[in-house]
Amino acid sequence: MPLATFELPSSLGPVEAPPLTPEAFRQFGGVISSGHQLQTMKSIPANYGTATKISKVSPIINNFQNAPSQKPCTANFNLFRSTYPTKLIQRTGVREFVYLSGVLERHPFSTQTFLPMGVLADEVAYLVIVAENSEVPSTDGLPDLKTLKAFVAKGNQAVTYNPGTWHAPMVSLKEVIDFAVLIHENGVADEDCQEVYINPRVPITFISATSSTVTAML
Repeated sequence: MPLATFELPSSLGPVEAPPLTPEAFRQFGGVISSGHQLQTMKSIPANYGTATKISKVSPIINNFQNAPSQKPCTANFNLFRSTYPTKLIQRTGVREFVYLSGVLERHPFSTQTFLPMGVLADEVAYLVIVAENSEVPSTDGLPDLKTLKAFVAKGNQAVTYNPGTWHAPMVSLKEVIDFAVLIHENGVADEDCQEVYINPRVPITFISATSSTVTAML
């Protein structure tokens, strides 16, 4: 059961999705992006000179000690096979598209990291959609839709959502993407994941630099 169903505020127009960067996403979690981090973070030689190591590029947080049930959790690698959401994406221009987002979820006590597999590094791969928690006490931390943001991620970028960060389910812009997903879970449904619905759906506008792939699936 969702925690709430929101009516889309009339003042909220289409949300534009720029390219994903660690700096732009910092308040929501972390981004593993070698193209950015090899240039901006301290690195050291590793593996007898055959590798370069950058430490702590994205957070891993387990707050299940604060969960009401006190049920122990485990750190899990899950696999998500995400397919292109044909019914929810519309083409509006040569390379312009709109995705209609109607669900947000959060994991109250754990980070969640999505690592795409089998996608070329420079290909537009998926959408990341996030929102801040409302600061109104009576909302109990439900999302503030006016803060909704979206980003376009490439195949060589992984994303980590902070504990309690509202985000959309993963939106694949390829026909199929497999994600390895690292998360702590204890098996209590409301402690592992919470959802809200948005009606009508929020339009997310984005530009695909590889529009031939996206267009072929419309």
